[in-house]
Amino acid sequence: MNQEILFCVDNFYKMPSDFKGKEKTKTHLTKNTPREWTEKELQWVEMLLNKGFTTKQISECIDRDSVQVSIKLKRISKKDGETYNEKHRDDKYFYNDLFLNEIKPKSILDLYAGANSYYEDKVEELYTNDINKTFNTYYSESAEKLVHRLYYEGNKYDLIDVDPFGSAYECFDCAIKMARKGIIITFGEMGHIRFKRVDYVNRIYGINNLEDFTIENLIQNVIKIGERNKKKLVPVYVRNYRNISRVYFEISKYNLL
Repeated sequence: MNQEILFCVDNFYKMPSDFKGKEKTKTHLTKNTPREWTEKELQWVEMLLNKGFTTKQISECIDRDSVQVSIKLKRISKKDGETYNEKHRDDKYFYNDLFLNEIKPKSILDLYAGANSYYEDKVEELYTNDINKTFNTYYSESAEKLVHRLYYEGNKYDLIDVDPFGSAYECFDCAIKMARKGIIITFGEMGHIRFKRVDYVNRIYGINNLEDFTIENLIQNVIKIGERNKKKLVPVYVRNYRNISRVYFEISKYNLL
């Protein structure tokens, strides 16, 4: 497991211990002490699947053997007949295209590109990044470290896409500084609403109750970061999917009188 996913496991997507079921009696047929699956645990697994986590990563998050998780996932897929992530992928790509037509970028930084960037052959200059070094990306670094280095070097991009597994809050400031026309942010934080957890957003966004845990408040926080950088961020499209929200901000400079 790479360092960026480990960060998500340790500090963001580690399942709460009270979601765990009762342990069963271990027998000679089981390698590990078995544990009952709870409804909350299955919901947590579903959230991780929707975010693209692998079986190994999920097993780390929920403190189970990867074989147990693999078997359970096969049973879930047979039961519902669905493939995770497909529900919102087409919608996401549709709004990606709409936004590209809206701002007409010539250069894009795809900060969490994965194995295949959606923006291949869609722009004159494309710079991709993923910490997974097996992917054929332009950069292979921690996103947070990369944006700080790129900003220090004076780089600018028409559009920056910030689409992490969890939260990329630490990347927002430098990304906004470098983005000229637009920035797209996927807010993985929204997945914690269903579990009534505000611990992370309390520390980062100052949100301390579920009533204030809304995508509108997260958007306002990003807009304020833009204002500190003398930039006006306007949310053009806000797409709410299961466990995540994706917001397309158009950027312009404030006219200083």
